[in-house]
Amino acid sequence: MTTTITRPPLDMTGIILSTLCLLHCLAVPIIATGALVWVASEAIHISFTIALAGIVLLVAWPSYQRHRRAVVPAFLVGGLVLLIVAVLSESILGESAETILTSFGSVMLVFGHVLNLRSVKMHSTGSPA
Repeated sequence: MTTTITRPPLDMTGIILSTLCLLHCLAVPIIATGALVWVASEAIHISFTIALAGIVLLVAWPSYQRHRRAVVPAFLVGGLVLLIVAVLSESILGESAETILTSFGSVMLVFGHVLNLRSVKMHSTGSPA
């Protein structure tokens, strides 16, 4: 399995999961009062965070070694840290803070994965993405 084959699908998976995490977080207040209350489950938030942690671990360092753009792992790790803090501190900081942290973390992850895709493409073609 080569970096060229595995990294872009992982970045796209990260973008999709991060976006779903953001949408889930922003939609919870609306849907928690309706029939889709299961979507508001904390287990879903934890599941997204665990899945995204795995993707960040598989993408951040190997991609950095390839294109040497420190901003990429900074966004990926920073976004992941915000998600983890949100999951672990919801009972301390409250639901509003969890929503804010998760939203910023998800946006950072999407941005990091997009930057990574562009950086890998630029590195492999030798031209600006």
